[in-house]
Amino acid sequence: MKWWAHELCSLLVVLALLRDPLQAPLAAAGAVLPDVVERVVGARHRAMHELALYVALVALSAPAGLLALSLAALDHVLTDALTVRGVTAFGWRLRGPLSTENTVHNLLAVALHYAVAALLAP
Repeated sequence: MKWWAHELCSLLVVLALLRDPLQAPLAAAGAVLPDVVERVVGARHRAMHELALYVALVALSAPAGLLALSLAALDHVLTDALTVRGVTAFGWRLRGPLSTENTVHNLLAVALHYAVAALLAP
Protein backbone atom coordinates (compact mmCIF):
# COMPACT_ATOMS: atom_id res chain seq x y z
CA MET A 1 0.00 0.00 0.00
CA LYS A 2 1.04 3.59 -0.44
CA TRP A 3 2.18 5.61 2.57
CA TRP A 4 -0.94 7.80 2.45
CA ALA A 5 -3.13 4.71 2.61
CA HIS A 6 -1.16 3.30 5.55
CA GLU A 7 -1.52 6.65 7.35
CA LEU A 8 -5.29 6.83 6.83
CA CYS A 9 -5.88 3.17 7.63
CA SER A 10 -3.87 3.26 10.84
CA LEU A 11 -5.40 6.54 11.99
CA LEU A 12 -8.90 5.14 11.51
CA VAL A 13 -8.18 1.99 13.49
CA VAL A 14 -6.21 3.65 16.30
CA LEU A 15 -8.73 6.44 16.77
CA ALA A 16 -11.61 3.96 16.76
CA LEU A 17 -9.94 1.70 19.33
CA LEU A 18 -8.38 4.31 21.62
CA ARG A 19 -10.87 7.14 21.07
CA ASP A 20 -8.15 9.69 21.83
CA PRO A 21 -7.25 12.21 19.10
CA LEU A 22 -4.02 13.02 20.96
CA GLN A 23 -2.78 9.57 19.88
CA ALA A 24 -2.93 10.57 16.20
CA PRO A 25 0.77 11.61 15.95
CA LEU A 26 1.89 8.26 17.37
CA ALA A 27 -0.50 6.45 15.04
CA ALA A 28 0.92 8.38 12.08
CA ALA A 29 4.47 7.43 13.09
CA GLY A 30 3.57 3.79 13.62
CA ALA A 31 1.78 3.65 10.28
CA VAL A 32 5.05 3.97 8.38
CA LEU A 33 7.42 2.55 11.00
CA PRO A 34 7.94 -0.86 9.35
CA ASP A 35 8.95 0.77 6.04
CA VAL A 36 11.16 3.37 7.74
CA VAL A 37 13.04 0.70 9.70
CA GLU A 38 13.64 -1.26 6.47
CA ARG A 39 15.07 1.83 4.78
CA VAL A 40 17.30 2.70 7.73
CA VAL A 41 18.82 -0.78 7.98
CA GLY A 42 18.95 -1.26 4.21
CA ALA A 43 16.66 -4.28 4.10
CA ARG A 44 14.59 -5.08 1.03
CA HIS A 45 10.95 -4.01 1.18
CA ARG A 46 8.81 -6.19 3.45
CA ALA A 47 11.83 -8.26 4.44
CA MET A 48 11.42 -7.21 8.06
CA HIS A 49 7.63 -7.35 8.34
CA GLU A 50 7.85 -10.52 10.43
CA LEU A 51 10.06 -8.65 12.90
CA ALA A 52 7.71 -5.65 12.79
CA LEU A 53 4.75 -7.93 13.47
CA TYR A 54 6.53 -9.53 16.42
CA VAL A 55 7.60 -6.17 17.88
CA ALA A 56 4.11 -4.72 17.42
CA LEU A 57 2.52 -7.71 19.15
CA VAL A 58 4.97 -7.52 22.05
CA ALA A 59 4.56 -3.75 22.29
CA LEU A 60 0.81 -4.09 22.72
CA SER A 61 1.60 -4.84 26.35
CA ALA A 62 3.72 -1.66 26.56
CA PRO A 63 2.74 1.51 28.40
CA ALA A 64 -0.31 3.35 27.06
CA GLY A 65 1.86 5.94 25.29
CA LEU A 66 3.20 3.29 22.93
CA LEU A 67 -0.09 1.56 22.29
CA ALA A 68 -1.04 3.80 19.36
CA LEU A 69 2.40 3.33 17.79
CA SER A 70 2.16 -0.45 18.20
CA LEU A 71 -1.38 -0.71 16.87
CA ALA A 72 -0.48 1.37 13.83
CA ALA A 73 2.64 -0.70 13.08
CA LEU A 74 0.58 -3.88 13.42
CA ASP A 75 -2.07 -2.42 11.13
CA HIS A 76 0.65 -1.59 8.56
CA VAL A 77 1.67 -5.24 8.37
CA LEU A 78 -1.93 -6.46 8.24
CA THR A 79 -2.77 -3.95 5.50
CA ASP A 80 0.23 -5.11 3.47
CA ALA A 81 -1.17 -8.63 3.83
CA LEU A 82 -4.16 -7.47 1.76
CA THR A 83 -1.89 -7.00 -1.26
CA VAL A 84 -0.96 -9.49 -3.98
CA ARG A 85 2.65 -9.47 -2.79
CA GLY A 86 1.48 -10.01 0.77
CA VAL A 87 3.72 -10.61 3.76
CA THR A 88 5.51 -13.59 5.22
CA ALA A 89 5.01 -13.99 8.94
CA PHE A 90 6.21 -16.89 11.05
CA GLY A 91 6.54 -19.15 8.01
CA TRP A 92 3.11 -18.33 6.59
CA ARG A 93 2.53 -16.36 3.40
CA LEU A 94 -0.43 -14.03 3.83
CA ARG A 95 -1.71 -12.18 0.79
CA GLY A 96 -4.83 -10.75 -0.74
CA PRO A 97 -6.11 -9.41 -4.05
CA LEU A 98 -5.12 -5.73 -3.83
CA SER A 99 -2.38 -4.06 -5.86
CA THR A 100 -0.16 -1.53 -4.11
CA GLU A 101 0.17 0.55 -7.27
CA ASN A 102 -3.57 0.78 -7.91
CA THR A 103 -5.10 3.91 -6.36
CA VAL A 104 -8.56 2.34 -6.29
CA HIS A 105 -7.18 -0.63 -4.36
CA ASN A 106 -5.55 1.74 -1.86
CA LEU A 107 -8.90 3.50 -1.47
CA LEU A 108 -10.59 0.12 -0.97
CA ALA A 109 -8.20 -0.62 1.89
CA VAL A 110 -9.04 2.75 3.45
CA ALA A 111 -12.77 2.08 2.98
CA LEU A 112 -12.41 -1.33 4.65
CA HIS A 113 -10.66 0.31 7.59
CA TYR A 114 -13.38 2.96 7.74
CA ALA A 115 -16.02 0.23 7.93
CA VAL A 116 -14.12 -1.56 10.70
CA ALA A 117 -13.63 1.73 12.57
CA ALA A 118 -17.36 2.45 12.29
CA LEU A 119 -18.14 -0.96 13.79
CA LEU A 120 -15.71 -0.31 16.66
CA ALA A 121 -16.99 3.20 17.39
CA PRO A 122 -19.53 3.66 20.18
